[in-house]
Amino acid sequence: MSLNTASAFAVSVLRGGRGMKVRQALKFQPAVPLELYEFESCPFCKKVREVLSELDLEYVSRASARGSHHRENFAREGKKNSFPHLVDPNTDTALYESEDIIDYLYNTYGIGRNGVGKLLSPLNTVSAIVASAVRWRGSTVSGNARTTQPAELLELYNFEASPYCRKVREALCELDLDCRIRNVAKNSERRDQLKEAGGKVMVPYLIDPNTETQMYESDE
Repeated sequence: MSLNTASAFAVSVLRGGRGMKVRQALKFQPAVPLELYEFESCPFCKKVREVLSELDLEYVSRASARGSHHRENFAREGKKNSFPHLVDPNTDTALYESEDIIDYLYNTYGIGRNGVGKLLSPLNTVSAIVASAVRWRGSTVSGNARTTQPAELLELYNFEASPYCRKVREALCELDLDCRIRNVAKNSERRDQLKEAGGKVMVPYLIDPNTETQMYESDE
């Protein structure tokens, strides 16, 4: 195992495998994908992504690392440069604070947030900060990033706890690429869709409709 993969595994261990399994049935799937302005190494974004995975919600990740075009647009429009930032076009809702976003997701699409989980949220935040300190990839746009988005969104079959998916999400942030995230944590109803698309249930699985490319292996 490479040092890069080992440190990606360490983050999953430190987070206790959060985002590995669907933990709550949805009341309904949103008709239009949620949008999350975030970047991989942000501990508060991490908490929200874990809940999205555990609720089996798809979303569009709007890559917002330092130097991203989204941050530039926010600054130009006088908007708050704070992350995570959730936009739900289904309910015309926009939220910034991770705990507010988590409450909203559970109350709107799930069956409500567990009281113990909410009580332990400060400890959850500390754990997320420690995990991010171990691996700070995906915080800044690299010099290799393109200046425009591809015509069609990339699609990534993913679940938050996978260290291999983490490596791909980091690259997406560093290349300033938005992506539609199709969560397929254990017990996800979307796993059959993944098997039909690629022939097996394995993540990450990247689809690029711009180049008609589909692939599984994270390093590839």
